[in-house]
Amino acid sequence: MLKKDITDEEIIHKISTFIKAHPEAYTKYQQQFILKNYTWGRKTSLVPPILRQIYDELDLLIPEKNIYNGFLDIIEKNFDIENKNIIEISGGKLPNLGKKIALHQNKGTITVYDDDLISTHSNNPRLILKQERLKENQVLQNVDMIVGFMPQQGTEIAISIAKKNSLDMVIALGDGYGLGETEYLSGEDWQQAMLYEARKATRNADLGTLQLTDMKDYDNPHPVFYNKRKCK
Repeated sequence: MLKKDITDEEIIHKISTFIKAHPEAYTKYQQQFILKNYTWGRKTSLVPPILRQIYDELDLLIPEKNIYNGFLDIIEKNFDIENKNIIEISGGKLPNLGKKIALHQNKGTITVYDDDLISTHSNNPRLILKQERLKENQVLQNVDMIVGFMPQQGTEIAISIAKKNSLDMVIALGDGYGLGETEYLSGEDWQQAMLYEARKATRNADLGTLQLTDMKDYDNPHPVFYNKRKCK
């Protein structure tokens, strides 16, 4: 949710300046959508990804209502990430989550994959940016965990990668919009299918049990799942 002490004029100025600084990053339609809906975050924390990423990048969000912070809290509550090497699937145009994870690491790294990334430049040596899609058959070395914040079609790939490489995983499901029109009857059916695949992968790869939580405090109705390994 947008900070209350920032005026609409300040918001539109910051966003317009950002878009002008990255003219090739957004299509004409995307620019029009962003500028038309720039106050979307006044009433809710659940906003379209293209807006959410810019809000976070420009520090326009109330920290306690920033859904990226909420997802990071879930990760840190269940896993020690300081020294883990993590990969993020479908990080978006801006590596918002990756930046936050990197700041909480000591010896570990976070590698963000998305062919739509605006830039691969990083000021933090713990943050590695890959302007490419993470593939199901990707060769991975020295990786401990995979995370995804509403990766949509990347969800099934993330589950498969976690299974094949015995990785811990934390995935926030999206609404499945656009994915439920072919194989699945609805977005909810798609979510249930993904949870089924995640449970199966967790069991078959001996990753423990699949746990569910949510981010309803951030106006997000969609589930978050992660594996919980058995204590040795």
